[in-house]
Amino acid sequence: IDTPGTWGRDYTREVIENYRNMAGMWLVGEDMPQADNRVTLHDTEKDQYGLPVPVVHFDEHPNDLAMRNHAYRMGSAVYEAAGGSKSYELPPFPGTHNLGTCRMSGNADEGVCGPSGATHDIPNLFISDGSQFTTGAAENPTLTIVALPIRQP
Repeated sequence: IDTPGTWGRDYTREVIENYRNMAGMWLVGEDMPQADNRVTLHDTEKDQYGLPVPVVHFDEHPNDLAMRNHAYRMGSAVYEAAGGSKSYELPPFPGTHNLGTCRMSGNADEGVCGPSGATHDIPNLFISDGSQFTTGAAENPTLTIVALPIRQP
């Protein structure tokens, strides 16, 4: 229930006056994995503990934009069929299931860990969260995250 351009009293008034007739739809698609999307450490900037701060590099794939535009059209069509009079195409949230910072791969040149979550470079260190996935595969990753440690030796 977010109307572009409103804030403060105008926003509150619109929500209160129209709340009984509002609906929200959250359509989520898979971000295409891209080798250049990554988190690195800043060369010079440090945090309060003297550690390098992370630098996030993320570019959307053209397919990501095409899926989002398709979702906007289909979502609007659903509401129009139900008698809705307004639809707003809001930008996506910056992240829901953050994945891919310790990518699973066949070797250390392409990722951090192998299929069991064992890191390529540090013996007996295992990655047991969503960071080993290159993508979310358009589904909530929680069950897979919970199941993967069962495979660890």
